[in-house]
Amino acid sequence: MIWNPPAADEHTEQALAAYIANEIEPAVEDSQATATAYRHELAEAVAAFIRRQHPAFAASSPDGALSRNEGLPAEYLLLLIGRALWSVGEEQAARRLLEIKGHALNLPATFIEAVLAPDISMLHWHILLSTRAVRTSSLMRSLNGTLWVLDLERMVLPASTSLELLALNVVRTVIDRVAVLWDHCQGRGLLGLRHANTVAAGMLGCPRHSAKSMALAADIRDLCTRRLQTLKTDRGWDETPQVIMLDL
Repeated sequence: MIWNPPAADEHTEQALAAYIANEIEPAVEDSQATATAYRHELAEAVAAFIRRQHPAFAASSPDGALSRNEGLPAEYLLLLIGRALWSVGEEQAARRLLEIKGHALNLPATFIEAVLAPDISMLHWHILLSTRAVRTSSLMRSLNGTLWVLDLERMVLPASTSLELLALNVVRTVIDRVAVLWDHCQGRGLLGLRHANTVAAGMLGCPRHSAKSMALAADIRDLCTRRLQTLKTDRGWDETPQVIMLDL
């Protein structure tokens, strides 16, 4: 077991474990003599972790029925299960699971590398995915590589009560957390900033297209560029992701 299961409703716990065991079945080699037993043991461990971290999800259905559309985002639940496989040394099984199930969820290959990276926690993934603060774009397969969207309005409250320095620190922290997204492609790709002008205008209490708000939005863009340049050196990327503004 990976985690010690807390006290929980047995019926719901078993239903969640059965759901997870079914999810990971395609990723476990049939040739393994202990495949079934191992799969159920791992599923119980993941279920215990989910109950401890997300009790509302685990108890969302009194009859034990579970749905991808309830509770946790489907992407996060898949990443969570993949991370559990990886954590017990089953990296190939984790990759197979994420490739098979990720295709249906339209997850890019970089998600696979991110979930197996030791320097990003699943809690951060949950926050970023559930708030949609970081997401892929329909234009992600551009000539310049993968495009990831950073939605500033979902990270920083666009109100005059927000402190500029605090807002910039939040943006810097998020970039550090998601830097792993560019490890797989050695820094090749783009970071698109959405709602930068809206957030800047709300913080400054001025019109969205005023000189002041546009100047602050430019400062946020420059901050992202400088931080990614630093991360290129720290993480050994060949290139630096290009920062672009997505709002006109």
